[in-house]
Amino acid sequence: MRLIPVMTAALFVLAAPARADDEQVLQIKQAFEPAALTVAAGASVVFVNADDVNHNLQQTTPEGTKTDLGVSKPGETMTMKFATAGLYLVNCQIHPRMKMKITAK
Repeated sequence: MRLIPVMTAALFVLAAPARADDEQVLQIKQAFEPAALTVAAGASVVFVNADDVNHNLQQTTPEGTKTDLGVSKPGETMTMKFATAGLYLVNCQIHPRMKMKITAK
């Protein structure tokens, strides 16, 4: 009898939605969708590789620091945090045309 409530609670936790401050960006057709985004400073953005090819994620902070998150395969996700206010540039090193801007306020 106790097994059913425990299983129900576990399913609820696994199916819980992303945090309210987590935005989602698709990597699809070798482009970022959307190509520009505004988030709260400190927010995280989940990048979903919805394409049929590998992608790379690089972030350039407002101070000019570059961070490379590596390669994501089709179906994988990566999360980037935008710690401070300012303009961040995001790109895919594999596909140089893939660029987007994220403004943290």
